[in-house]
Amino acid sequence: MRKRLWQLHSWLGLFAGLGLVLIGLTGSLLMFHHELEALFNRELVIVEPTSAGRPGASAPNRLPLDTLLAHAQRQLPDHEIAGWLPQYDEPELADVLYVLRHGSDQWQLATLNPYTGELLATPRGLAETLTGVLLELHYTFFADHVGMILTGLFGLVLCVLGVTGVWLYRSFWKNLLTLRWKSSARILFSDVHKFVGITTVAFNLLLGFTGAYWNLTHVIGEELADLPEQPPMERRLYSDTLSLEALQRDAAQRLPGFRANYISLPFMPEGGVVLWGTIEPRGPFTSPYGSTVAYDAQTGAHQATSDLREAGLWTRIVDTFRPLHYGTFGGWTVKILWTIGGLTPGALAVTGFVIWRLRRRRRQSAPEFAARPTVSWST
Repeated sequence: MRKRLWQLHSWLGLFAGLGLVLIGLTGSLLMFHHELEALFNRELVIVEPTSAGRPGASAPNRLPLDTLLAHAQRQLPDHEIAGWLPQYDEPELADVLYVLRHGSDQWQLATLNPYTGELLATPRGLAETLTGVLLELHYTFFADHVGMILTGLFGLVLCVLGVTGVWLYRSFWKNLLTLRWKSSARILFSDVHKFVGITTVAFNLLLGFTGAYWNLTHVIGEELADLPEQPPMERRLYSDTLSLEALQRDAAQRLPGFRANYISLPFMPEGGVVLWGTIEPRGPFTSPYGSTVAYDAQTGAHQATSDLREAGLWTRIVDTFRPLHYGTFGGWTVKILWTIGGLTPGALAVTGFVIWRLRRRRRQSAPEFAARPTVSWST
């Protein structure tokens, strides 16, 4: 049983090794995607918050949503806004707009200064930004649904590797902090592999399961739902008189304390306006998008409300996946720990491959040594 389990562990590690290296590395880099974008594209993502207009005021003075929407529409005459990500919690960052060019079904990204209404970045493809490239590589390997399935399977493999590794090396707990530095390379790499695997098993199970759940349920859900294909954007699909501020006020009345952290505008015919948000102040393990309020895109009439607090247990558990997977619940300490933790699947893949390679080389050389003639010193 142990031998078969070890073989399963070894072959799964070899199969998923390179994928886990890429997923782990890109995941760690994404922990600092705002900082990286500020480093390479500062003029496109960083803004100067303004005070509330009085001496000593500290609250950022964002322009009203309807004013910002009008500014954005004026500067994007050939595009329609389909999504809006206000940066309420990081006032030094520009708002992100997801737009569609007239005659196209390809999503693009632009940035907007929420204090002046100035468009900072002209629309570009999602994969034309550093964050977009990292996200595409992390979630899909640039292979759309096929890539999502593959990365989802790698997430499940990471979980299986964690469970089988703990079982195979359960006795290593007794000497967890002992690394045999003066032993052979194979033994040293084996000790490092066991140490990293056992100490990070809970973290890797968390990342592997949440990542696999998102990717696989997304693909399966789209296949089962048989959603219509998104048509090219031809015209604005919501009323020019629609007031986002009025919708926000209405949503706050229906869900006291509600704040819309993402605004979805229609990108399909007959689509509505959906405010994705949460009840503030929210707990550390609550995502910013767990509750929704939906409205008719033409009349602004209320259509539906989904309150996370009244949802089923599994829905509330899934809502915790976002802060747990991305490490957004504990400030810089958690951010750094999650960054280091994101590199451990790659470290395990590399050390596991070295161990396999050294063992393979040792086995290949053993028959050759045994076949050599014995030297006799007798005359």
